[in-house]
Amino acid sequence: MTAFTTRKNRRILPAALILAGVGLAAACNTTTATEVRTAPIACDIAVDEAGRMVTFQGRVQATETVSGSFNLHLTGRGTNIRQGGPFTARAGEIVTLGNSRLSGDADAYDADLSITVNGATYDCASNI
Repeated sequence: MTAFTTRKNRRILPAALILAGVGLAAACNTTTATEVRTAPIACDIAVDEAGRMVTFQGRVQATETVSGSFNLHLTGRGTNIRQGGPFTARAGEIVTLGNSRLSGDADAYDADLSITVNGATYDCASNI
């Protein structure tokens, strides 16, 4: 699975947590502000080219049991495909979220996958 970006607004940590982290920041010799919470998923768009065909497959892997929704959008070469809906994934499970097989090369298409879980929306990267 590849990295993703999140559209959810970052939260400001309470002062007590920030002060508790000062010692750790000093030990690391850096002073960067990051969100403490880790994402409950990893996601990507798998791309498989075989002959004159290309397959796009949205995938999510959960680090904990989650339920959410997805939107997979493919465009290019006269194509405008939208797939989406709800999903559930158990911890460690990889779930396929949409699948399309098209003619031509992968670089002729744009693929976007967004996943919403626990109120946060994640934009998933393509592995092209």
